[in-house]
Amino acid sequence: MQVQLKRRIYIACILLTGLFSLLMIRLAWVQVVQINRTMPGFQRTVREMSVLQRERGVILDTGRGQFTDYKGRPLTGKLEWGLVLFPHPDQTNHSYPSTKSVVKELAALLHTDVNSLQKEWNQGNAPHFWTAGANQPSTLTDSQVARLRELKAQGASVYPLMTRYGQAATGMQWLGYLAEQPEFPNAQSRHKNEVKQPFAMKSGAAGLERTMEPLLMGIGPTLLTRMVTGSGEVIPDIQPRVIAPANTHYPLRAETTINIDLQQGIEQLVKKSGMKEGAIVVLDAANADVRAMVSAPFYHPLHVDPKQTAWANRAVQGAVPGSIFKIVTAAAALEYHAVSKGETFHCDGEWGKYGLSCWKEHGHGTLNLEQGFAESCNIVFAETARRLSMEQLERTAVALGLARPVGWEGKRVAGMPVLHHFDHEDAGRVRLPSVSPQDEGAKVQTAIGQRDVLVTPLQAANLIVTLLHDGQVSAPRLVQRIRYADGDTMLDMPMHDSPSSAGRISPATAHQLLSWMKKVVSDGTGKSLQHARWQVAGKSGTAQVQQHGEKRNHQWFIGYGPTDQPKYAVAVLVQNVAPSSRHQATAMFRKVMDYLAESS
Repeated sequence: MQVQLKRRIYIACILLTGLFSLLMIRLAWVQVVQINRTMPGFQRTVREMSVLQRERGVILDTGRGQFTDYKGRPLTGKLEWGLVLFPHPDQTNHSYPSTKSVVKELAALLHTDVNSLQKEWNQGNAPHFWTAGANQPSTLTDSQVARLRELKAQGASVYPLMTRYGQAATGMQWLGYLAEQPEFPNAQSRHKNEVKQPFAMKSGAAGLERTMEPLLMGIGPTLLTRMVTGSGEVIPDIQPRVIAPANTHYPLRAETTINIDLQQGIEQLVKKSGMKEGAIVVLDAANADVRAMVSAPFYHPLHVDPKQTAWANRAVQGAVPGSIFKIVTAAAALEYHAVSKGETFHCDGEWGKYGLSCWKEHGHGTLNLEQGFAESCNIVFAETARRLSMEQLERTAVALGLARPVGWEGKRVAGMPVLHHFDHEDAGRVRLPSVSPQDEGAKVQTAIGQRDVLVTPLQAANLIVTLLHDGQVSAPRLVQRIRYADGDTMLDMPMHDSPSSAGRISPATAHQLLSWMKKVVSDGTGKSLQHARWQVAGKSGTAQVQQHGEKRNHQWFIGYGPTDQPKYAVAVLVQNVAPSSRHQATAMFRKVMDYLAESS
């Protein structure tokens, strides 16, 4: 019985093995027939088919969120055309469809030589965009696209790609730039098995690109992939496929407060004026939103080397303010009643202490605080400072939005603990901790905006908005909302005030200072602004600094216009000019205000 049982089991095993073998043969036959149907002329074995299970891809769009201006006009992201080069055997081989003549014509179309084209074409075994030796894809003109499509060069095809920045240098340092990261962000890791080449994804390294990285990183790139053989050669009979995220909400769009027309117009003014170093900030007088922010020298977001370049948005970096800080000293004098109504001072050009003198060689004669403000008299403000304490100057500065960051920030926004709009914003300062508050010489120098005082152009422009709002300090914004790709709002970033432990100045003091700024233009250091398109008001400043051991000046003019119904607050800083130079900041302030008037 046992022998018969074993024999039956043995026969059953043989039958099952045969059955499985027939099923395997049938499955293989079906797969071969299917391949022959889809790829006529190809006879593939099972082993050859396994070789085909390879893909090589190139990124058409990283999926990163884009920026727009306050009207929704794009600041980043432009759909252009590029040439994708797919790996293939040596093009000198006449059996390959792209013959020497085709390659020669292709090189001519790309404005290069055959050797350079072949060198870049044959780099690695993965497809890539033609770069012309640069570090980003070279975009094509419409005529190049049309001719390349007619040429039909094997292994070279035209595809759309999303470029992020323009080709020209810009003063929009607040926008920032991207830097390469060695690995995919988590949101994009689902594509790593479909793209065999290691793509270097980029993330924000400065500006809004960095501070808003968690919102902008997206959920994955759009990829173009091709099937290739084991040697990396593209299989022409299998069409390319595009892999893209299926979520219609992404990528997000960050809607900034910038008016791109004003931004670009003021950048052109900076170029034409020859201004080498400095910044211009234009705030909406109604709410302190940034309408334009220009920093010089300009930068190129495609050519920033974070290892060699110290990031510099001069609009949010502290600089010695000079006489524009007299606004703070005047506010403190009014708030703490340091000067009697109708009281006068005498300026003969020299003060006789701490080496202090007035900018006017023989002095201004007898004048009151209002006249001293209009004429920016150092002697008047030195005498005024003696009656104030350093603590009173500091408290007033903080109450006016100086000596602390003032830019918009949100707590617990979109899962982030803190979201800043102004990357690397300086706090500025009134004095160094090492300086004694009882040091009268330091106090006097501080009162005229010298010594250790630092103010950013953003703070200076916002100071004007503060006065226009009865002494309430606003928090300037750069972004007003985040939108989904379909236009719906994901996140609003509402306006808010910039709180201060030092409180605020009185509306009466704010109104008095605005009135005195009109006097600067009508009777003081800003007389050249009387012929501006708008009636404007403001305060000039010249700060003595040193650059590489040489005496230089920072020139400022900050103000508002039109005076009857203020629309904009503007701060202009021209840095490191020769002491003998004319006041370029005042001239630039007029040009900016005239441009704003023409644009309104």
